[in-house]
Amino acid sequence: MAFRLDQAIVRGELDNTEQGRVRGSIWLEGRKEPLTLDLEGDAWRDVAGARITFINPEPRRQKNQGDLKSVQHGIVGDITVSRKVKHVTASDEEWQRCMEEGRQPPVEWRNSLYIEWFSEENGRVVIESADFETQITAFAWQMDEAEEQAQQFANLNAMRNWLATIIQRPEKEERDDDDETFDPGDEAPMTEAEWEESLKLSDRVTDAHMEAMDKYAEDDDDETKVAFVMGWDHMLDMMAQAQENSGKPARADDMPSMEDFDDEEDDDDPEDAGEEWKDDEDGFSDDDDDDEEEAFAEFMEERRSHPLQKSAHKLVSRILRDLRDDDRDEGIGDEEARNTPLSRFISNTMSISGKLAGALSTRRFAEGSDAGYTLAILKRCLNWSNEALSGLNSLLADPMWEDRHTLFSEYKRELHTIRDGITDLRQEIRLKNPGL
Repeated sequence: MAFRLDQAIVRGELDNTEQGRVRGSIWLEGRKEPLTLDLEGDAWRDVAGARITFINPEPRRQKNQGDLKSVQHGIVGDITVSRKVKHVTASDEEWQRCMEEGRQPPVEWRNSLYIEWFSEENGRVVIESADFETQITAFAWQMDEAEEQAQQFANLNAMRNWLATIIQRPEKEERDDDDETFDPGDEAPMTEAEWEESLKLSDRVTDAHMEAMDKYAEDDDDETKVAFVMGWDHMLDMMAQAQENSGKPARADDMPSMEDFDDEEDDDDPEDAGEEWKDDEDGFSDDDDDDEEEAFAEFMEERRSHPLQKSAHKLVSRILRDLRDDDRDEGIGDEEARNTPLSRFISNTMSISGKLAGALSTRRFAEGSDAGYTLAILKRCLNWSNEALSGLNSLLADPMWEDRHTLFSEYKRELHTIRDGITDLRQEIRLKNPGL
């Protein structure tokens, strides 16, 4: 994932006075030596050819800033001082009221400093803030509109290439389409290992898509940009085709005429119009009602919750009820809040409940092609249970939560029971499906 450094910035300067090269220095809170940038490419037209200096009025350390290498080589991404961002104008009290009432807090659009680069050392790095004090020097050279468009397209390609390293798509196996002996039904069910690889790929695609949406969601052509950087060329083709078709005037001979909608039997007896359904009464029987009831009963039986899923759902509901008004994790940054023991415990337990609900929702979860998928999901649930228990153990060792230790011990017993049930179910499925 990208490094985001807006909070840790103390000050910085970028120099694009040499066309095709951006150099700079950026000082971070808690680091004596600055980051040194040496990048190929140019900024957007609003700052290309100039030097930018910027100061953060309220710098503070960020958890991952120590992972950045001091020297950054690579290529530029988007660099501009005119990227539009939404800025919440509400006070803390007004924002809280809006959240409680389900209303959007008031916002205004502001220009922000946006600095992005793709380094050989750390991948994608982003600095974005509308609160920095920014100055631009006189321009040593001027970028024209065509040059800016070329640079922005190069930046899109840089984002596309970086996301491809996150997704790591497997190479497609070549198959002779003319092979008449090939039958998809002859393929063996996917094993647990194959499903696990498929799920990991799905996770990586989701991470990449979140990065793309985070950057382009507010752009007018967001769908096109997201599809391009994600490598979804088939979607670009579909969008282009849809746009081409929508621009074509409809041909008269393609339009249906009123005669196409005429009912031939209307002229025979207009007085009987709308009464035809009565003639079909004999077409229905009690057997039809019985079939519908049987189908509904079978559907409800199919969706009956598995005991493991019920236990996990019950635990999550209890946790949310018991800890609803506890605010001991409030007042810390978003990044730190996601890493607290309480957050790790709750989020991982919720993941277990959600995934069990999906994987065990049918009676066939342990059979045929579903068995490998279920095993892979249960393996993930085991990992989440271990993470949740780790968070609980940290809470039980923390004096700040001493008044909750009895409650946390109860959660721990329930979570151990769920984890043991997952282990037993995995063994049962493996016995029924040797080779998976």
